[in-house]
Amino acid sequence: MARIDRSRLEGARFPQVEQVPTRWGDLDMQGHVNNAAATVILQEGRVRFNRAASLPSAVGDLRAMVVGLTVEYAAELHYPEPVEVQTGIVAIGRSSFTVGQIVRQAGRTAIYAESTMVMASASGAAPLPDAFRASLEALHVAPVVARG
Repeated sequence: MARIDRSRLEGARFPQVEQVPTRWGDLDMQGHVNNAAATVILQEGRVRFNRAASLPSAVGDLRAMVVGLTVEYAAELHYPEPVEVQTGIVAIGRSSFTVGQIVRQAGRTAIYAESTMVMASASGAAPLPDAFRASLEALHVAPVVARG
């Protein structure tokens, strides 16, 4: 299993940053936000990113579908503090693209995630439409350049 390049995400500027609340119902027996609830927080950030960027969920008869999700937990999340979900595009392929995310709470990174999305029709994967690709390219995660 490939690991997420945390340094690429940690040292970057994301085009979308959203505050997402934690909920009492997200807690597990240890008193922290459950890992399954954390994936819902990631999804909320991804959906808000798509809406803010005006990325359509469908283009003609094509639709973007999640085909892979890699999540790495670096710290616990706690209720009731909200979390900050940072989202951007980290890779674009012929028919797919990868969304990178970081979830932070109280200034510390708790989650690194990458979701692979494929553009598909009823018959399977399809090339990304040119206008959709251009929209994705404008939403790339930008590395922070050190000033010396």
